[in-house]
Amino acid sequence: MNATALFLVTHGSRDRRSWLALQNFVAVARSRKNGDGNDYSDRYISGGCLEGQDLNLSQQLVQFATEVIPSGVSEIVILPLFLLEGVHVSEDIPEQVAIAENKLTDKFAEKFPDKSSDRSIFRLKAHVGTDKQIPSLLLQHFEKYTDESSLEKQGRILMAHGSRRFGANQVVEDLAAQSQAIAAYWGVEPKIETQIENFLAQGIRKIKVLPYFLTEGGLTEAIANKLEPYRDRIQIQQLPVPLSNEQIVDLALKFM
Repeated sequence: MNATALFLVTHGSRDRRSWLALQNFVAVARSRKNGDGNDYSDRYISGGCLEGQDLNLSQQLVQFATEVIPSGVSEIVILPLFLLEGVHVSEDIPEQVAIAENKLTDKFAEKFPDKSSDRSIFRLKAHVGTDKQIPSLLLQHFEKYTDESSLEKQGRILMAHGSRRFGANQVVEDLAAQSQAIAAYWGVEPKIETQIENFLAQGIRKIKVLPYFLTEGGLTEAIANKLEPYRDRIQIQQLPVPLSNEQIVDLALKFM
């Protein structure tokens, strides 16, 4: 039997909530694959983190592959649960996958001697943020919290981490525009304070801030702290992160 296994990859951190979020993603993926008519054992679906774990990602991949190859797995599909590309998606994850691949070459050849020696056991797919549904999902999320009865103009801010790499933030700018919002960033300008002041200068006193992150955590809490000083001057609301665990996994599985 030549089976396919799934391995979900998140950013990870020392915050325990990050690891728990990954476990939730894995649980959702198992429920989806076990319910679609395919014979997927739970042991064929797992996940790992790029940061925050004792083992680096390549070691996590080798560990998982070592567990499933004896059961007949000939390919492991890697699904990066990242909303934006950045260095992690474009460089760090492929590098870790290549390291793991090199370590597993001998194991693969021993288990599947009839396969070509250049056959890769890992197949790295596109990150979830490239799905074409993302713009409409963000717009729907903003509109869910919009007060349609209010005649007062309302501002929207899409908040992402941001990157100093040339052109790296353009995807956020495009998503913001499609959501009838403006973009703000945690690490680079324009930051959230700058964009709030821009709205205030236009006389806008109702603002919705949508953190464009995979899960709630330390950064979403830090954003809330940034908004607190404005609450006695304007109506400002931080929205929940835009995608549920189920939506994230379903989008990722479309790349299978």
